[in-house]
This record gives sequence, structure tokens and C-alpha cells, in this order.
Amino acid sequence: MPLPESQPITLQSRIPNDAAGNSLLSFLSQRFRYHSERSWQQELDQGRLSLDGVKATGHEVLRGGMRLSYEKQHREPRVATNFRVLHQDDALMTIDKPAHVPMHADGPFIRNTLISQLRAQHGDDLQLVHRLDRETSGICVIARTKAALKAVQAQFQNSLVGKVYVAVVHGRMEQPADCGEAIGHKAQSLVQLRRSAAKDALAPKAARTRFEPIRHGPNKTLVRCLPETGRTHQIRVHLEHLGYPIVGDKLYGHPDAHYLDFVARMKAGESVFEDTAHAPNRQLLHAHQICLQHPTTEAQECFEAPIPAEFERWLLS
Repeated sequence: MPLPESQPITLQSRIPNDAAGNSLLSFLSQRFRYHSERSWQQELDQGRLSLDGVKATGHEVLRGGMRLSYEKQHREPRVATNFRVLHQDDALMTIDKPAHVPMHADGPFIRNTLISQLRAQHGDDLQLVHRLDRETSGICVIARTKAALKAVQAQFQNSLVGKVYVAVVHGRMEQPADCGEAIGHKAQSLVQLRRSAAKDALAPKAARTRFEPIRHGPNKTLVRCLPETGRTHQIRVHLEHLGYPIVGDKLYGHPDAHYLDFVARMKAGESVFEDTAHAPNRQLLHAHQICLQHPTTEAQECFEAPIPAEFERWLLS
């Protein structure tokens, strides 16, 4: 499969107040670590960065609020585009998100995101209400108005939204399990986004998830996951902590090097859509159902995305 074509793009941002007094080169090297300090200096020497409209050298002393522009050739990894609209009205849309598409711009993904695809087809007013991991499939709620966004986000923040996920995990979970371990950043990890429920987790926050086995394969279990809180990677972290990591998860249940190798291959343009003989091409976690109060009618509504067929295949493999 050929590599995705690179395209010119201009990235823009404001210098945050906490960077005031630093040199531009120091700021770039510390905040945007996808380039080394030497590589950032090369980008500066080639005239690709500007501060307040003036070509930058890297020696500039920063002030909060300065406008930073970066002109680059950008190659984005391919993403899935086969999302389905399950429901839409004047306030909300619900989407069955495929795996392999990020919700919003992040890292190498700028244009190839779910919200960009949705806005291209349904208008620029759409706003994400919540997030799913890039490889997690399933139900997503999208707001069509600012009032709807505010109302539904308040329900998420106050734990008033009912969420049901399903996952295929390694091992046989014979009995329901509650995991109430707090979740924080994993100590001494090379992966900044990695979380942990271990006792040495950094800045832990309260978290609780209930797990219920649905049925078993030879050495795996289809599990219903009922999160009561909404911490980053909560279901994945709690399942790893209990000894049942999700099948296909590239981060949890593996050392850092496994995930870092995958990220390098993805950024280099390698396809993420092929299964291997022993693992699926994505983590087998699916947002199956969301129940919330409709922001306009105030009726309790439940939206559901069917469980992908591949879950059954990998459960029985």
C-alpha cells in the first residue's frame, strides 16, 4: 500500500503565559517533542516558523499571547471513514464511530479526524460532547448547538450519563468484579499518556468500574464494562490491573517499547488496518450504549451501537 501523500499545512497557536521569558527554541523543544532541539533549529533555519508574522530564528524571548506559525509538509496516517449516523435531531447526533479514527486533532492527526469528517458532511457547528480513544469503536454523542453541548456535558461531568461498554479480554473472568483503584499517571513510563492503577501512580484520582462476564471463549471473555467515573483510559487500566488486559490493546498489558514501536510505524505510514495471526488490528473495546436526558425534550434517551462482528471471531479464536 503506498504511503499517504504529504501536503503543505500551516499550524498556528498562541504562546502560553507560562512560557514567557523562555527562548523560542527552548519552548519548541520542551513542548513539541516530536522534533529534537537540533531538528527544530533546522526547521527555524529553513524559515518555517514565524512569531507575530516575522520569521523566527529561535533566539526570541517569548511573551504570553504571541502568535506562532509553523509551515510544514505534513503526512497524516490513514484513518477509517465508515462512520454511521445512528440518530439526529435539531440538538444532537449520535454516531457509530469505527476504530482507527481519532475524535479530534492530536499528534500526527490534523485533518483526518472524526469531527473533521462530520463537519465536512453536516456543518461546522458540530461539537464533540465527549471522547473515545482512537481504536475504541462505538457510540458517540455530537452536539449541534451550544446549548445542547453545555447541557449534555454537564450530565457527563456530574456522572448522570449511563455508559455501557463491551470488551474482549485475555483470560476467563468467571465472576463479576468491581475495581475501585484510583488512576494516575504511570510512574517511570516513557509513554506520557500511560495511566496506572498501581499504588505508585502519580497524582491518582478516584475511579470505579464494574465488570460482568457475558460469555467465554477457549481462553478469552466477552465482558460488559460499566464505568461509574470517567478517567482517561479507565476501562483499559482497570482491566489490566485485574489481570484481564483487552485483546489487541497495544499499550496496556505490554511494555512501553511495544507501544512506541507501533507509534513509529504508524507515523511512517504503515497501515494499521491489517490483523496479525495472533491479534486484531485494534483494541477490542466498544462503546455499546449511552443513556442521557435529551437537552431539548428532557426525556431519557438511550442510544446503542451494535457490537462489531469481529468481537465474536476473536473471542472464539
